[in-house]
Amino acid sequence: MFRCLFSCCYLGCFRIGEMLGLKWGDVSLGKSAHGPYVSVRLRWHKKASVEKECQVYHLVNEDSYPCLRVCGLYEDYVDKIAATLMQTSKDAFVFPHMSMLPSGNVKVDWFKAMEQNFVRRQLNDIVESSPGLPVGISLHSMRRGGCFYRVFESPERRFDFRELMVWCRWGDAKTCCEYLVTRTLSNAIDPRLLLEKRSLVPSGVHGGNLGVHVTADNIAAAVMKCLRVESVLSLHVGLPVAKRQQTMQEFVVPKSIPTARSGKEAWEQWFSLDPKRGVYCALKDYSKEMIKSDRRKYSERQTLATAFNKYQSYAQFENDYGGHADSYWGFLQEVRKRKRENRL
Repeated sequence: MFRCLFSCCYLGCFRIGEMLGLKWGDVSLGKSAHGPYVSVRLRWHKKASVEKECQVYHLVNEDSYPCLRVCGLYEDYVDKIAATLMQTSKDAFVFPHMSMLPSGNVKVDWFKAMEQNFVRRQLNDIVESSPGLPVGISLHSMRRGGCFYRVFESPERRFDFRELMVWCRWGDAKTCCEYLVTRTLSNAIDPRLLLEKRSLVPSGVHGGNLGVHVTADNIAAAVMKCLRVESVLSLHVGLPVAKRQQTMQEFVVPKSIPTARSGKEAWEQWFSLDPKRGVYCALKDYSKEMIKSDRRKYSERQTLATAFNKYQSYAQFENDYGGHADSYWGFLQEVRKRKRENRL
C-alpha cells in the first residue's frame, strides 16, 4: 500500500493530502498506444466536486527505477485488496483509515481516509531504520522531490518550467522556483568550479568534438557558418519603441505576497510598509488589483488579521499566543483552531 502511495505521490508531484483523499472511483488502470498508465482523478481541495474542480492525470512507469514503476505497484496493491475483500465500493477510500485495537489487531475503515499523522509515523520509522540514506525524507519530500526529479533527473520524461507549473497548478513562477532551487541545492554547488566544467553547446561558436584540436581554421569555419544564418544576415534594425511611463500606483503593485516566517513578520507586513525590502504598501491597504497576485496567500493573511485586530500592540499579541508566533505555519494553525472553536 505504501509503495503505491509514495510512488504515485512522487511521480505525480501530488500533495499527500490529495492522495489520501482518493476514492476507488477516482483511480483506474488504463492503456494507450504508448503503454499502460494509472489514471488518477485528483481533487484540488477537500470541498471540490468530482465534476468541476478536479483534474485527471495519467501516471506512466519510469522504467529506469523499479520503485517508480507505478503501474506494477498499483496492480500489486489491487490484487492484495481483491484477495481480502469480496467487493470494493467506489465510494471507499483507496488508502483507508487504520487503527490498532487493544487486542493487537488492526481495524480498517474503508469509508474514512487514512490520517496524515499515521503515514508520517510510518515514514519516520522507515527513515530511522535506514541510516544509510543520503538525505532525510518527509511527506513534503514527495511533492518537492517529485518536482525536482521531473525537471532535472528523469531520464525518460522531463518537464520544462512551463509544463511543471501547469501540472502542479501553480499560478506564479515564485512557487516553482522555491520548489526547484533550495538552500541545500545551492550550497552543494561550488561557484569556483562551474566555469571549469566543459560541455558541448547546442548553438554558438564551438569546435564540435572537444577532443579535436581547435585551430584558427576551425574557428573561422564556425564563424562563417553562423554568419550564413538568415536571422544573422538580416540588416533590419528596429527603431527603439517609446515606452509609456508607469504611474506610481502601477509601479508599486506587487507581483506576489511577501513571505513571512513568523508571527512578528506577518504583523509588520499587515500594518506597515518597508520600502527598503520592496514593500511599498501594507497588506491591510491592498487593493483588489494587488490581491489578484496571490489570492490564496492573501486569504491566509486576512485570517491572521482577525487575530491581529484584537490587540493594540505586538507585545500584547505575543503574550497571548506565546510560542505559536515563533513560526508562521504554527501561528496560522493556532488561529484557524481558535476560529473553529469560536475563541477569536
